[in-house]
Amino acid sequence: MIGAVRLRQIADRMRHRLSFVPTLYVLGSTVLVQMMLWIDRQLGDRTLPEWFKTSVDGARSVFTAIAGGLITSTTLLLSMMLIAVQLASSQFSPRTLRNWLGDRTVQHAVGFVLGTTVFCLLALRTTRGLGEDVEPVVPNLTVIAAVVFGVLSLVAVVRTVDHITRSLQVGSVVERIAGSTIKIVDGLFGCEAERFDVGTPSGAVRPDGSMALPIGAFAVETPSAGWVQQIDDDQVLACMPEHATGYVTAPVGSFVAECSPILWIAPAPADPDTIERSLMASIAVGDSRTMQQDVEFGIIQLTDIAVRALSPGVNDPTTASDVIVHLGNVMTALWTHPPLPTTTRVGNRTLVQYRPTHAALLDRAFSPIIHYGDSDRQVVDTLRSVVGNLRSEVQRRELPGPVEPLDELIRSLN
Repeated sequence: MIGAVRLRQIADRMRHRLSFVPTLYVLGSTVLVQMMLWIDRQLGDRTLPEWFKTSVDGARSVFTAIAGGLITSTTLLLSMMLIAVQLASSQFSPRTLRNWLGDRTVQHAVGFVLGTTVFCLLALRTTRGLGEDVEPVVPNLTVIAAVVFGVLSLVAVVRTVDHITRSLQVGSVVERIAGSTIKIVDGLFGCEAERFDVGTPSGAVRPDGSMALPIGAFAVETPSAGWVQQIDDDQVLACMPEHATGYVTAPVGSFVAECSPILWIAPAPADPDTIERSLMASIAVGDSRTMQQDVEFGIIQLTDIAVRALSPGVNDPTTASDVIVHLGNVMTALWTHPPLPTTTRVGNRTLVQYRPTHAALLDRAFSPIIHYGDSDRQVVDTLRSVVGNLRSEVQRRELPGPVEPLDELIRSLN
């Protein structure tokens, strides 16, 4: 049985596949054209108004024209998609490619155009003689539906071209990534700390994320190499033996090698194979980092855009300043939540894991920009303004985030 973690992983993977949604449209159009042809068989020519009727040659011409034109439109859409992906990779960051492939507007447009094309081709194939009558049955309603779908497909093509053009603007890219990151921050930091009884054993998790593991702990090994995309704390705790403590040594966003430990259980369980299978069903490992639970990955994408803008080949401090402003918005959302506990406890089961701290995420967001932009006055002034505003908001609104990392960063900018 596929668990919730696997279902979320599959859903995220399908969402970022360009072919999934168009395939659904093609399947839907195949069913729809058969329904329309069946209705045409039942109605016949004599039950329809005169303006609904057409001839066999006219139906063939309509189907051929629409199918041929939309095939060209599909080629145009896919070409623009490839151009957008290439520009995003070269100008922004290779890590933003999944966002482009997961663009629902493009996926639905390609799917609608492909579905209409298949609709017309299947209708054209059966126009010659439907049913068992001596006289051919002309698909009158099917022709009307094909015309309507063809017009809507052209509108979808124009709308998608406009959407891709606007999406290539750096402001749209940064705003979309920042918005997704803020949603993860609110979902992870806003809910995680309130779900369990919490505690923080002294020295359990060091500042660098390493742990002091007890002697005799059992290692849960990952069967394949990849990036840790999800860890379902509820399910992990439910799968652990009674009176056991789990130590997550590969947190979300880290890379694990094949057959390397991702989780340790102490004391060692009596049935390790069964426990290992159930625990691995609670953890998702994939071939790339995703933004399902990975706050740092969203920050990395924004930082990459700013650093690339500050490179000598681009030399665009204005873009870097725009990214800094959006990073400040992300940091403000982060500072509205208290730090996450490193230890969660349900009953007599305990789970210890590294949690991204406010200071670590702040450093990940701004340190690379400071390193490459410290000689640009515009960048430094924007950094000072953004961090200073965040510091004042923490004081004014009494936000639960720590003040010390902000004060330290402000001192380094002065």
